[in-house]
Amino acid sequence: MSLTLYRRHLATCIVRKSKISARAKRLAMDCECPIWTYGRIGNNLVPRQSTGFNDLAKAEALRDSLIARSKGEAAHGVRIDECVQKYLASHKHELGDKTYGHYELHLGRLQKYCELHGVFSMGELTVDLLETFKVDGLPGLADTSKSTVVAKLRCFLREAFRRGWIKESLVDRVKAHRAVYDQKEPYSDEDVEKILNEALKLSGGTRGYAKRPKTFRLLLELMLETGMRVGDAIRFDPGLVTKGEHLWVYTYLPQKHKKTEKPKPIEAYLSDRLKKAIDTTEWLSPRLPFHFGASKNPAYLANEVYERMQTLGARCGVSDCRPHRLRDTFAVRKLLAGFQLEDVSRLLGHSSVKVTETYYAKWVSTRKLRLERLVAESLVNA
Repeated sequence: MSLTLYRRHLATCIVRKSKISARAKRLAMDCECPIWTYGRIGNNLVPRQSTGFNDLAKAEALRDSLIARSKGEAAHGVRIDECVQKYLASHKHELGDKTYGHYELHLGRLQKYCELHGVFSMGELTVDLLETFKVDGLPGLADTSKSTVVAKLRCFLREAFRRGWIKESLVDRVKAHRAVYDQKEPYSDEDVEKILNEALKLSGGTRGYAKRPKTFRLLLELMLETGMRVGDAIRFDPGLVTKGEHLWVYTYLPQKHKKTEKPKPIEAYLSDRLKKAIDTTEWLSPRLPFHFGASKNPAYLANEVYERMQTLGARCGVSDCRPHRLRDTFAVRKLLAGFQLEDVSRLLGHSSVKVTETYYAKWVSTRKLRLERLVAESLVNA
């Protein structure tokens, strides 16, 4: 039985009131009642459902498109858009909101790119198309961002092969994008002084950071003195601070971590001066000094801090003024002071020393001096 169209006659329809057979009534099309469909497309059973049309020509066009789509799926597999939605739905529980949004954005880019090239089904994907997408489908992305996008694309292809959406393991043939990571550039001491002084000039706001310029400056100082990420600094909780032997110790769970792994606590160290300044400043909420508003999404306030710092930089003449460079400044200052790379990595909460070295290799002066000393001693001994 093929896909059949029929009218579901309304109680007021003249056909329904006639004395013809039930089958003849269903096949009668000389009225304006809603058109429904049922039957089979190939081996797939199509349940009774409305076409959404009263016009026979439109209903027939819909039927033809469903049949053509079924034939396309039989020849080339399931559609790309359906697989993208299935992939996102099955991984949403293990991804943070930000990461999920990135997957949704970039897989959507892939889908649109494929459609522009007449490719709608997973079976039509080729290595050449995917490699071309890496070049033409991701315009304007920084090298490191493109590396992340390609990594997400490869995860999708790996899952597609596992679930049988594609018959060939394309992930083994699509190359990863190897990004060259730029070394981090800290603020100079002069830049830091300009930014902190300009922060005190914030005014005119009725809420938030613009209303509390001294509190906002302390937030910047907290990031500069501890190396905390902006999202973690915003959630700074004085109730978790304990007195150490020399400094105040703040133990916290980082906001940034792999969804599938349990976050590991990080320790940050505060001076007496900063601890006292935070305790005595005007807090933005009853429990947290730097968090305000009803939003539970840390990214919202992090973006606000970013925008404030962009404004400060424009006013005081500091280019690329953003929160993460305070963290970079903390790391570089510690390395130049003689801290071992492993210790700085732990203070930053990196997953491994390799991550720290990737970004701060050129600032590891102690390692260079140690190698120079060892070589010099070997020459003397020789």
